[in-house]
Amino acid sequence: MNIFIKIFSLLPAALLIFLLPLGPTFSQEGGEETYSISLVQTAESDKEIHEIEGRKVLTETYTVRKGDHLWQLLRKRGLLEKRELPELLAALKRLNSTFSNLDLIHPGEKIMIPLTLSPVKGLAGILPKEPPQPIPLADLKDLKLESYTVRPGDSLIKIVKTHYGLSDHQITEECLEQIHRLNPQIADLNILYPDQMVRLPVHTPHFVRAPVKPAGEKRMRVEGQKAGSPSADKEFTALGYQLQEIFTLMGEEWVNTGEHYIPLRSGGQINLKAESFPVANLSNGKRIVVDLYRELPERMAYVITSNWENYRVAQIQDRDDLRSALNKIFPLCEFHKLYRSGEPFELVGDIYFRITADWIIIPSPDPQGSREQAILINLPDEKGPRIPHELKDFLAVQGIKTIEYPPLSSLEPASPFPSEVLKAGHDKARIIETVLNLAGQAFTRNMELPLHSDGKGGFSMTVKADFFLYLDKKEAIIDFSGIGNEMIPLLNEYKVSVLSVAAEADPGIIVSKILEFIGIRFDSKPRAFTTAGSGESKNIMVTIPGISFQDETGKSIFASSVDIPDEIAGFLSRKGYKVLSLSSS
Repeated sequence: MNIFIKIFSLLPAALLIFLLPLGPTFSQEGGEETYSISLVQTAESDKEIHEIEGRKVLTETYTVRKGDHLWQLLRKRGLLEKRELPELLAALKRLNSTFSNLDLIHPGEKIMIPLTLSPVKGLAGILPKEPPQPIPLADLKDLKLESYTVRPGDSLIKIVKTHYGLSDHQITEECLEQIHRLNPQIADLNILYPDQMVRLPVHTPHFVRAPVKPAGEKRMRVEGQKAGSPSADKEFTALGYQLQEIFTLMGEEWVNTGEHYIPLRSGGQINLKAESFPVANLSNGKRIVVDLYRELPERMAYVITSNWENYRVAQIQDRDDLRSALNKIFPLCEFHKLYRSGEPFELVGDIYFRITADWIIIPSPDPQGSREQAILINLPDEKGPRIPHELKDFLAVQGIKTIEYPPLSSLEPASPFPSEVLKAGHDKARIIETVLNLAGQAFTRNMELPLHSDGKGGFSMTVKADFFLYLDKKEAIIDFSGIGNEMIPLLNEYKVSVLSVAAEADPGIIVSKILEFIGIRFDSKPRAFTTAGSGESKNIMVTIPGISFQDETGKSIFASSVDIPDEIAGFLSRKGYKVLSLSSS
């Protein structure tokens, strides 16, 4: 088809219009039809206006990044909720003639995303020849899931109808059963409770999955597999989704669409369909072939691993769940270090961390010799303890990524727990005043205290008290400016108790002496705070030097000279502690 150039005035400056061939398509009758797309540039560099069969389409050119999914890109732009989505998807396929699978896009690839369509002129030219039919959820293998929080009065059918805009006749038993497979943690989907989390595909199944390939093309099967065999038309299980999400969250590539070609050194190659044998392409160069359906003979697995030292094969059994599958896959990945359940990983510093999890992975050694980057992975029970947001944020700063799967429902607070921090620093006067206020102890600052003669002598004396208070109805002084060692025995003779911290430089010791002086119980040993019970195999224990005591209201106070980051202060607040910072920073 020829390319025509026209001058078109869309903005004050003249803009070029290009008539471009997109390539042939096939009509329902099987004959080839041709069409053209006209292109109008807009003022925005990444926006263009195309014309397809009489309709103008505003498009955005986007460069695919690692981890992108097409449906995710459409959702971010609000396109999955549009009524005209069928037309937009039809335009998407025509604008991107190289698409053979809407789920298969590659990093670095440039794609054109249709954003809006002109009024309905020429609608028939863009829409598919036949209205799209409902697509079974069994075909939805390669898309991300989203979480839906059950509301009062919800039922599974109501959720599916509302979420996807389906009518009653479009909701089949197979559809409901597949959703059940996506939610193995829910025993009976007929019994839902408010605040439960249901996992759903992120798209609308009745038209988003309209086939791109010619109608009549059968579903891919493993090479040599006979049609009609038990594994020829595989049922989708949640395990493939779960493994994909785990490895994606780890930042690794999980390939489960298309075909893998593994050349043999003696000549020839092995072809594996990715839907049956997804591959984890790891950043350390390892390639893990996952035999999801137990279809790869041991001899074939041996041929693969013997020809290529970077390939490993993980064979999954019927009885395997996500935990047991990962226990098979992770050792094959040959990470730099792999900590299994209960094996401690330590962060040593002023604040000591002892971390246990289902798995802790050090993907590779740090070439600079500094702190190693790590990935912490937990598969928590539905009601089991989770890692608080504050610790996740702190660990992220330390180079530790935390993954808890499945993720929490949307009801969990999105922001970290607010911290309660009182700052006293190294200022002795402020430390004394803060501790006395927390204890509810009345005092007077800078008081002139007269010492009178008992009648045996004709003299009197006045002493300046930095802090004057009554303890058990008896006079007492807390001194920080230096009252003089010779004065303390004299004051004691006059029944005045004296605590002098003038010579003390350690704020922690000052706090301990004040608490002891006024009769408040305290613990000056380093305190360990945990995210779970002491016997849990998934736990984070944070040990901080400091002094713990209770204020006059019974609120727990933790005073420490260690510089406590805001995230850790928030974690302590979540544990019921108010922080008294004695750090000079």
